[in-house]
Amino acid sequence: MILKDKSKRIPAIVIEFVNLIVSMAGFVPKHASLLRVLTFGASLVFSFYLTANYAGHSTLGIIYFIAGEIFYLGFIFLVLSKNGLRHWFIKYWKSEQEGYLAFEAILGIAFFHNAASLSFLASATPGHLFPFISREILLIIVILMTAAGFIIKIWSARIVSIDIYYWKDMFLGRKICEFVVTGPYKFLSNPMYGIGQLSAYSLAVWYQSEIGLAAAFINQCLVFTFYYTVEKKFINRVYLKK
Repeated sequence: MILKDKSKRIPAIVIEFVNLIVSMAGFVPKHASLLRVLTFGASLVFSFYLTANYAGHSTLGIIYFIAGEIFYLGFIFLVLSKNGLRHWFIKYWKSEQEGYLAFEAILGIAFFHNAASLSFLASATPGHLFPFISREILLIIVILMTAAGFIIKIWSARIVSIDIYYWKDMFLGRKICEFVVTGPYKFLSNPMYGIGQLSAYSLAVWYQSEIGLAAAFINQCLVFTFYYTVEKKFINRVYLKK
């Protein structure tokens, strides 16, 4: 009987995991719409097209990276600041929920292109950073970095929920759950922005790309800049009452 109960739970766990991964990639299945499907599909096609037709095009890689950073970091800075454009979203869509769904859809595309631009830039600017390390050892290092980054990021996202992953609380300007101090948050104040970023470095390490590593570092610095100048102030004000 116990084994039967466990077997019934497996599909639900798998579905939850897939939904979590897809949501983190930029498409939230529970809020799927035709426009979201078309927009995300177009982003996927664009990414594959670049990789297939412009591999090794370093200038295009740099342009894509800069555009991705402006889109992603610029968008969250402009919208999620205390007096940011989140108020306009709510006013324009005439409700908090509809305004948030529009914000979430745009942010999902920004998430996707942020990750895709980092990956494309690394592959477009290969180098010879580690000539003293064999390809086999380098592969092991990259797998470990990728695994560590994804495990921490996925674990963290599951703990806080996809709504918090997409900063729904900051968009609404109020807490929507209790402050989390479990899982990786027991040991790290912000695991997603820290160890969770290892996967952004792993491809640059594999391609031994100096430019790719620099881009991953710039991206992480900008994410932490957002955290310290906008997000942490919100957490202190709303959750910790400081």
